[in-house]
Amino acid sequence: MKENKKSYQADFKRNAVMLSFEKETVDNVAEKLNISNRTLLHWRKSYIIFGEAFTRLGKLKLTPEQEKIYELEMQIKKLNTEFEIIKGASHYLQKEPFFVFQYIAENEPNYSSYLMCNILGVNLGSYNKWKNKYASERQKWKTMVKKEIASIFQSSQKRYGSKRIAAELQKSGYQISSSTVLIYMRELKLYVSVKKHKSKT
Repeated sequence: MKENKKSYQADFKRNAVMLSFEKETVDNVAEKLNISNRTLLHWRKSYIIFGEAFTRLGKLKLTPEQEKIYELEMQIKKLNTEFEIIKGASHYLQKEPFFVFQYIAENEPNYSSYLMCNILGVNLGSYNKWKNKYASERQKWKTMVKKEIASIFQSSQKRYGSKRIAAELQKSGYQISSSTVLIYMRELKLYVSVKKHKSKT
């Protein structure tokens, strides 16, 4: 079935290419954006050859030399990605599978879990089972921490900010940063009460 000819905005084309390079597979991106694999692959090739200018070009046929450049660039990009993933995970590879799973979960915003599992020799099904359980446990932990934050905040008569609350939590054994506490306080709509001093006249 032929794809209907459509006109795509430059930002749409650029974002599709970046997404396919940085995280998602070509198939996933094409399906999400309702475009054909062939169209996306052509955009990727054009981006490698012409850079940002590709968004302003029509459907040009690449020369054999340009096709070769594209293939070499993709090989370099693939090797660089593999190196980055292995380098980042090297500290975890000698430890229990839990630590490798955690590394993959933390880096999903940058790489697909499929790609990381494939490069690190991890079973994708095992990782997904762990991730679902981990997400559930993480949510329970977050709910508990939020209750503690609200309790400390109220006990301080709304005077403690994120740094002081984080310090109190750390004394109780919680491993949490003040920046995370600040995010949770905003989600709870907890704001420090500042008393206004009357100016002398």
